[in-house]
Amino acid sequence: MAPNRAIFRYVMLAALFATTAAYEVAYLRDVLRDERRDVAFFAMDSASDRVGFVTRDAINAGIRKGDEILSINGRPYGGVGDLGKALRATPVGGSVALVLRSPDRASPRTMQLPVRLRRASVWERVGEVTLYFFLPAVSVLLGFWVAVLRPRDPMAWLLLVLMLTFPHIFESFKVQGWPPGWREVAMLYHAGLGSLFPIVMFLFGRFFPEPFPMGSRLDKSWKWQQRLLVVPFAFVTFIGVIVAVGDLGHYHAMVGLEHAAHPLDHIAQFVAYWLIGSFFAAMATKYRLSTSNDAKRRLRILYWGSTVAWTPALLVTVYAWVIGKSVADVFPQWAILALLVLLIVFPLTLAYVIVVEKAMDVRVVLRHGLQYAFARTGIRVLQVVATSLVVLTALTLANHKTRNRPEKIAVIAIGVTAVFTIRRVGARLRAWTDRRFFREAYNAEHVLTELSEQVRTIVESKSLLETVTARIADTLHISRIAVLLGGDAYTPVYAMGYGDLPNVSFLSSAGTVKLLSKQKEPARVYLGNRDSWVNTDEDINDTERARLAQLGSELLLPLSVRDKLLGFISLGPKKSEEPYTGSDVRLLKSVAAQTGLALENANLMRAIAHEVAQRERLNREVEIAREVQERLFPQKLPVIQGLDYAGHCRPALGVGGDYYDFLALAEGRLGVAIGDVSGKGIAAALMMASLQASLRGEATRGPENLAAAVANINRLVYEASQANRYATFFYGQYDPDARSFAYVNAGHNAPMLFHCKNAARTLSRLEIGGTVVGLFENFPYKQGCATLAPGDLLVAFTDGVSEAMNHNEEEWGEERLIETVKQCRALDAKQILDGIFAAADQFVAGAKQHDDMTLVILRIKNGPV
Repeated sequence: MAPNRAIFRYVMLAALFATTAAYEVAYLRDVLRDERRDVAFFAMDSASDRVGFVTRDAINAGIRKGDEILSINGRPYGGVGDLGKALRATPVGGSVALVLRSPDRASPRTMQLPVRLRRASVWERVGEVTLYFFLPAVSVLLGFWVAVLRPRDPMAWLLLVLMLTFPHIFESFKVQGWPPGWREVAMLYHAGLGSLFPIVMFLFGRFFPEPFPMGSRLDKSWKWQQRLLVVPFAFVTFIGVIVAVGDLGHYHAMVGLEHAAHPLDHIAQFVAYWLIGSFFAAMATKYRLSTSNDAKRRLRILYWGSTVAWTPALLVTVYAWVIGKSVADVFPQWAILALLVLLIVFPLTLAYVIVVEKAMDVRVVLRHGLQYAFARTGIRVLQVVATSLVVLTALTLANHKTRNRPEKIAVIAIGVTAVFTIRRVGARLRAWTDRRFFREAYNAEHVLTELSEQVRTIVESKSLLETVTARIADTLHISRIAVLLGGDAYTPVYAMGYGDLPNVSFLSSAGTVKLLSKQKEPARVYLGNRDSWVNTDEDINDTERARLAQLGSELLLPLSVRDKLLGFISLGPKKSEEPYTGSDVRLLKSVAAQTGLALENANLMRAIAHEVAQRERLNREVEIAREVQERLFPQKLPVIQGLDYAGHCRPALGVGGDYYDFLALAEGRLGVAIGDVSGKGIAAALMMASLQASLRGEATRGPENLAAAVANINRLVYEASQANRYATFFYGQYDPDARSFAYVNAGHNAPMLFHCKNAARTLSRLEIGGTVVGLFENFPYKQGCATLAPGDLLVAFTDGVSEAMNHNEEEWGEERLIETVKQCRALDAKQILDGIFAAADQFVAGAKQHDDMTLVILRIKNGPV
């Protein structure tokens, strides 16, 4: 706890206690003062000058329901504070002069309201002492005691508010007689706390001793009730508090507000009963759902103690409300008093559950606090005694007559050194005491909260488990901790206090694993209790119980992420032999949840690292394959008489399935090949390499029959590839002497041949051949031939080029390619090739290249054959 926050909390507690004590002491003083005063009791309607309720004594005194009070002791009636002030100032034997006007009489009447000597019975005095002293004292002391011991616990503050509001559910007529100013402050305090009681009861039922599981159906139901009922109820009761304060001296100003809120009174009262009843519903529901014997026992005691305290009073008030009368009109005073006295059972039950049943772990805190105080005091006493003995001894030896000056100085120096040594030892003992008592008793919650935040930043599994187990063990002083992880079977991966890792295993079908997977909540292990889930669950056999006993499990913490159980932590007994408290379980649950997320993150990071390593290895392999494939493309272009030519392949990935080749053949001829293997990536590149090898094997024989050569290539590719693999392929041979171009087109995009003769420009397509290679084992191909003239231009391409120029418009790719070639045909082959690639890039407008693009350009130069 930060020092500033701690000081603020304790200052707040001190201010609340001072306010509460001032109010309760002043109120009790008035109760004792009026113990021997007897005045006919009646009550006024809210924000009105009319009598709303009368007792039999008031009727006998001449006051009727509906009478209008015009003045009190000669002063005009301004509010109930005027009546209270007058009664307070009147001694026994005196009277208060009232001017009244009845509804059935036009003229007012004057009467004297006497203050007589009261002779209260023993039962009346017992009831008043219980209601006005014991009940507030028990409630206030319990609330402040728990809040002082556990100032960081929100449940302690909720209990404090509950205990502060509980005594204020009764009417507070004594406040009406207090001096102006003080009475308004006191009424604001009383009415404000009283109106909060149903809301705090509802919240206390929802969160004590443990809240409903977050996100569960019950949790959502209580949240919806909180939104739909608590907020509107708080608004209506806030109006009631304002009216109660204003009604003390200025009831006229409250008339409009009272009339506006009056139609909601019955609804607000119903909601108040509903909210209080929700407390009992919550206790019964939690008792039914709880799997822990400790929790069941606490809930059972709290439920029945609260039922005994509240049920008679609730039944009486609800009955009176239903028939439209006040409780005093229906039941005798002694019965009402008995029912009210019974309410003290409620704070007593809470005190028993908290202190004896350790629902909030305050008994341990108190005991450790006392031990700490005694230990610190004892160390200081021992330090003073030891220092005194050393000083006296040193002085005695130094003053001895036989000692010379150097010896005396030496004795004094030794004494001073001993004093400082004692002081240092005392400081170390106090520091050890702080660690042994103060930090154990008060900072466990703080340490575990810090741990739940710390594990979020740890992404390495081993260091994560070491940190979590070490901090839990040091904080709660647990002798044995084991972490079990797995999927099909959960086995220990890290343990403390066992020597070696325990040789245990829990299959995913084991009852313990099923319970943790289903509940996703910490599970207490009571092997010696017949009614515990360990002994009643049919899925848990003796072998599994023996494994839990081998682990020494007292608490199991599931490590879950969403609906997946990564593993669980087994916690053995504390060295103090005390059970795990509700606060321990809540904080350990938070630590386990954060640990589960951190483990999942660690697994994810490990998978990502493995994937990155795999990708890096694959990228290296792809880079090697790209370099190999680059070497398969022509590295040097043979010089062919009268021919300017170029080629280039640009794969979409590192490697691809597009292929082109230039082969230097006998008699100065040039072999030209271009192909497109189905698919992309490594597989396509391997088939491309097979196609190239087949072609070069055929080309070295210098075939004249290209159709037969391509048929052989088809057969070789078919035999070397899978059934679903094939390639489009175009192969031709250029004879520079005859300027002829023989070719076979095996299912490839028909190359374009641009003719330029007598300034006329024509276009023909080289389509003769057959189907793709590698799809059928045998296929008869045909050979075509074209004659080339100076200025003619041959453009061979793969579909990646034409598709890039399509730009999502069908049948436009090749048209744009033709236009691009016409614009570039005056350039040399390499420049034409670059111009086509640039145009393709422009059409896709910088988008990612989706397919391999390959171009081959042949340009016939002008000159003699």
